[in-house]
Amino acid sequence: MGGPSIARWHVGRPRAGVDRQDGCVAFTFAELRATRDDALLAVPFHEAAGAPLPLAPRVDVHFPPYRGMSLVPVLSWLVATRLAAPGADVRWHLDRQQGPDSVRRRLEELGWTLTRDRDGRMVHLCGRCPADAPAPVPAGFTAALGERTVELLADYGVFSPGGIDAGTDHLLRLALAGPPVDAVADVGVGCGPLAIGLVANGVAGSAVGSDVDTLALWLAGENARRCGVALTLACTDDPVELPATALTVCNVPTHLDRQDTERLIGALARRARGGRLLAVVHASLEERYAELLERAGAEPRRHPGPTHVVLEAATRRPDRRS
Repeated sequence: MGGPSIARWHVGRPRAGVDRQDGCVAFTFAELRATRDDALLAVPFHEAAGAPLPLAPRVDVHFPPYRGMSLVPVLSWLVATRLAAPGADVRWHLDRQQGPDSVRRRLEELGWTLTRDRDGRMVHLCGRCPADAPAPVPAGFTAALGERTVELLADYGVFSPGGIDAGTDHLLRLALAGPPVDAVADVGVGCGPLAIGLVANGVAGSAVGSDVDTLALWLAGENARRCGVALTLACTDDPVELPATALTVCNVPTHLDRQDTERLIGALARRARGGRLLAVVHASLEERYAELLERAGAEPRRHPGPTHVVLEAATRRPDRRS
């Protein structure tokens, strides 16, 4: 494998930081940003899963919270096939609340031989990779995206795991009825239903999808490949970093704090200056997000649905008297 010589890979962000000879595989944009200036090499998960990387004699897996046991086979495969040199020392680090005994049993079912050590709240499982680590099979569902029925992979806490949510469905229907564009930007792509639906139905020639969750980007990329859709992936929290497109869509995340929310809406409004913006929010939040768009210089037109509202943004013209 080409590239720099890595002394140790970290999967997930370690609590004690990284050394200059370490590599890091990030689950989120925040992890990527926090480690890329300190580590020798920092890569988002979706890139680590899809490209050869330099192998290391040690791998430390910092098991992420809120991802579920279904992630264990994925990380086993990633470590064994992408990161660990032959005979590498691999250590799995888990908080006691993450069910380390359940993780150990699942790993042993996958061929791992492990020893267990405990340090306060942390449990460490140490061992070597199995000789055979099969590729993971994420959970998924069947979805109707306009005129296309597709199978979408959605797992590991990625939104939305069981089917197309009401907001995405409302936004997709509206976007599919609009004029065709060369490219669409999907901000917060998730597992990819908006981007894939628009390209698969011929409304967009290609798509670029951004997300702060690198597991979501991995699933979106796999789904696009299976559907024969051209989708470029970007791990970023800033929509302005994406290429200019005639159409931008976004199922707005409503769990962000006030500062991040205002920054996101401001960036979406700036994208509307060069094209059409369609952003969907729950109907109960319509006034809040419409006001944020107005403050950012856009004039939102509202498209209500049964439970959600799509805000279509157009840039406010400057006052000629000013």
